[in-house]
Amino acid sequence: MHAVMLRIVVLVMLILPAATQAKTSLALFNLSPASIDAIGLDGDLLFSMRKELERSQTYQLLSRRQMEEGLYRIGGAQVADTQKIIEYGNGLGVNFVLSGSIDIKRATIIVDFKLIDVSNGREAAIWQESFQTKGELVSKAPEIVKSLERRIRRAQSVQPDTATANAALTSFSSVAKGEQVELTWQTGDVGTVFYYNLYRGDSQSGPFEFVANTMESRYVDTGIAQSGTVFYRLDIILDNGDELDGGLIARASVSKTQASADVSAPSILQHQVYVNGVRLDFVPSIANKEKTAAYQVYYREPGGVWQPTVKIEDTGKINYSVTAVNLLEANKRYEFAVSTLTASGKESAPSAPVTVTSAPIVTLNASGPVKTRTIDLQWEPRASEYPVRIERRGAGTENWQTVGEVKAGHNGTFTDSKGLEDGLIYEYQVRLYDQFSASAPSNITRKETKKLAAPEEFSLSGGVKSVHLYWQAVNDDDVTGYRIFRTEGELNQDTLLDELTDVKGRDKTQFVDGTDNGKPLKDGTTYHYLVVALNQFNGVGFVSETRSAKTKPRPGQAGGPELSIESGAIAINWPVSSEIDIRQYRLYRRWNNASWQEIVAVPASESRYTDSNLKPYAQTSYYVVAEDKDGLRSDPSPQATIMSPDVITLSVSAQGMLRRNELSWTEHKNIDGYKLYRRVQGTSNWALIANITTPTITQYTDSDRKDLADGVSYEYTLTAVDGDQETPKSNTVTATTKPVPPAPENFAAQSGEVKRVTLTWQPLADSDVKGYKVYREDDGKYDLLETINNRTAGRYVDEGSFFKKLKDGESYRYRILAFNQYDANGKASDIAEAKTKPVPARVNGLSATESAPNVVLQWQAGSETDIDYYQVYRGSGCSNLRKLAAVNSTNYVDTDVSGDRSYCYRVSTVDKDKLEGSLSQSAEITTVPRSEGN
Repeated sequence: MHAVMLRIVVLVMLILPAATQAKTSLALFNLSPASIDAIGLDGDLLFSMRKELERSQTYQLLSRRQMEEGLYRIGGAQVADTQKIIEYGNGLGVNFVLSGSIDIKRATIIVDFKLIDVSNGREAAIWQESFQTKGELVSKAPEIVKSLERRIRRAQSVQPDTATANAALTSFSSVAKGEQVELTWQTGDVGTVFYYNLYRGDSQSGPFEFVANTMESRYVDTGIAQSGTVFYRLDIILDNGDELDGGLIARASVSKTQASADVSAPSILQHQVYVNGVRLDFVPSIANKEKTAAYQVYYREPGGVWQPTVKIEDTGKINYSVTAVNLLEANKRYEFAVSTLTASGKESAPSAPVTVTSAPIVTLNASGPVKTRTIDLQWEPRASEYPVRIERRGAGTENWQTVGEVKAGHNGTFTDSKGLEDGLIYEYQVRLYDQFSASAPSNITRKETKKLAAPEEFSLSGGVKSVHLYWQAVNDDDVTGYRIFRTEGELNQDTLLDELTDVKGRDKTQFVDGTDNGKPLKDGTTYHYLVVALNQFNGVGFVSETRSAKTKPRPGQAGGPELSIESGAIAINWPVSSEIDIRQYRLYRRWNNASWQEIVAVPASESRYTDSNLKPYAQTSYYVVAEDKDGLRSDPSPQATIMSPDVITLSVSAQGMLRRNELSWTEHKNIDGYKLYRRVQGTSNWALIANITTPTITQYTDSDRKDLADGVSYEYTLTAVDGDQETPKSNTVTATTKPVPPAPENFAAQSGEVKRVTLTWQPLADSDVKGYKVYREDDGKYDLLETINNRTAGRYVDEGSFFKKLKDGESYRYRILAFNQYDANGKASDIAEAKTKPVPARVNGLSATESAPNVVLQWQAGSETDIDYYQVYRGSGCSNLRKLAAVNSTNYVDTDVSGDRSYCYRVSTVDKDKLEGSLSQSAEITTVPRSEGN
């Protein structure tokens, strides 16, 4: 019995048509106003949402007319109560109903949406939206529709069960899709299942009628006779023959349109067959008396059950074209027909069907040789009226990608070379396709790409800073060269070798690492290598065995040198190396903390060197490196350090010059220059006076007229400069500048001169003397009287100034000094004093007597020997005297007098230098009156 039942089940499954994905049906109920102000506000929102849903064509939206006629037919209404909505939704035959309420609060429009899952009798979602203006009721409609679609998809992904948890079935779900129901289930731990018996009833309690048996845990029920809610139960037939009650009930609400004799089907004029579907061109029937709302396309295998697919609305046109694709299995015959749907909900019988044959089954293979990053595909049938799409994925992966397409009329072959890698397995399938559809994929075929063989006979030979690699060429025309990998240090099973270099050429069989790549290797180091062949895509083949080699080690460390001073040079001695292939010793030196420099290479037969190329005052260090005949050098020997015997000796070349000292020193090597310092003898602070940047200069003249003084002893010292380093100071030498000039000798002042004094001295013979300065005492101090810019001058006459002449008979005191070319004053002379010539003495004994009609004047003669004349003064009074006469004797007769008049006379002496003495005492006289006529 079991064998017979198995054969029947298999036969039933073979003749069942493929399931279709019918659209989810949806009805939009009016939103209930929560206040008077909200009445009528939902019109614009629902209208805009309806337009968005019709545009997306994702859901089968119940038109307002269909909804109103349906509610009228079942005695229902657009209500907000959930249970009523479920009841009326089942009557309308829809899967979901959107309901809710609308209100205005604080100038904001508030909408509370409620999505009812009619098929499962539950509230699927409740949410709220707000709008600031009426315009937003229209502008935000697309956003709200997207939110609604998300909530419907979420509701469809979670189907409630209506049975107990301890049933034989752990889940039993049903989803209404148009006029059919898709059922899925899962079985608990009940043993080995042979097949399932499915039953359908009009209520949860039955009665149930047998629908089908199936070996899968899925079934699509297409035999529902009428609209309404249907219920399902399932029995489980075990392998041992036992039949178990599944224990779960599933239900679904189906909206099935009945064919009406009053409505005529359209007429199909022509059709176009596609790879997986058809295009139908039809005209509506003119015999229909009711208003046509839409046209429903059906398909089936010949003799099978019609299944709905595409539905289009009536737009009043005289002909229509509709495409139904991606429905069919390969290489099968199908019938397509169209029915008419009226606005009142009636449907005509299907039209006369058209018969089409779907695209043939494609058989794919990948025979042929294994190639490098290329796979050849072939398929049957080789010629086809449809293009072919080639799809590929890596073995063990899930996602297919299109790697090529060939046009119709192809020869059934394709070569894939897009993005392949070496030595990997790829899976391929192909599909026939056109602009609207594609066939189911062909069989999957697998093919591996070539990976080049590993080079054989791989060996190494260590050398000086190099390793020589050898291998046998790989005999494959796809080889373009070889890639070498290397690492150093410890090698274990987890060690990864790094890519070293590529060697171009299929026939190349060797490479010298450290020479051919210009990057010498470390001495005495073990390196590990492997080699792989390269193809034209730079892809690597299988790796060779890993081989190791060691480079030649360097000589052992040289012995440390011993240092000594010999005849002003440094002698270096070191022990001879015990290694037999030493070619020479390299001697390195550095001064202070500078860089090391190689100074000489000494043959291996010698172990001594005398260094005379020294740096003054430097800490001089040395080390030795032994070098073998291959040029490998040992580690540096221990260092030895000694103070350089090269010191700076500074001397005075000339001194005693006018603000100038001349210095000299010995020449030194390996420096950048010198710095000369100076200080006044007896002070502590040195001042830098010269920065000499030419090391061959060995003398310097200090002629700093600003900072050098006359007759001062200065100390000097010198340092050597090497970069930013400065050596210790040399010996200190002393040099004295020329003193200021001495006082001029034989300085004298001549007395007795009229209103002047003549000064004389002996001029100085020193050429550094510029001139002399003469000073005269005034009020107890000596003021500069005259500067004489002439070294050979020996005379100066003091005549006073324009505003201040010398006084007669006055004593004057003078001093003189010389000054040098830098205007430095020398020592002052002793004081020289002189007296100017005095004026004549005052006339004594002046008398005036009248000897009518004259006045006779007499006085005593002066004592001076150079009297020139006497000057007589007269006036009517003694305060207004005027010159009267100049006489050479000691008397004078004034004949120009009048009687009875008063006269005043005074007399002075005038010498031959025109010096006039002071006036004598006055002599006054009054003449007697004179008679008339006298």
